[in-house]
Amino acid sequence: MPEPSAAAPSAATRARLAERIDALLPQTQCRRCGYADCRGYAEAIAAGSAEIDRCPPGGAEGIARLARLTGRALRPLAAECGREEARALAVIDESGCIGCTLCIKACPVDCIVG
Repeated sequence: MPEPSAAAPSAATRARLAERIDALLPQTQCRRCGYADCRGYAEAIAAGSAEIDRCPPGGAEGIARLARLTGRALRPLAAECGREEARALAVIDESGCIGCTLCIKACPVDCIVG
């Protein structure tokens, strides 16, 4: 569980913090943290209902950034969320594209525009 705080922050303060947290997350929308998207995870961290150790794509570096921003203790990546791996990069050869949209359907994080 997140560390208890002396006083609960206001909704506006939580919203601003969620924006800053979301900006630090990798935006892969992988759902390995247990939330529907990075924004949902950011809001949960800001509300104090989620730990900062649940983002495998962000890895140890991401956890360190979240710890600095939130003032929470540095923690190892939560094992139940997976493990840190090198980030994959898909390259679409536009000159060979026939418009079949198979790549869009196959992308697990909806990051292909077209």
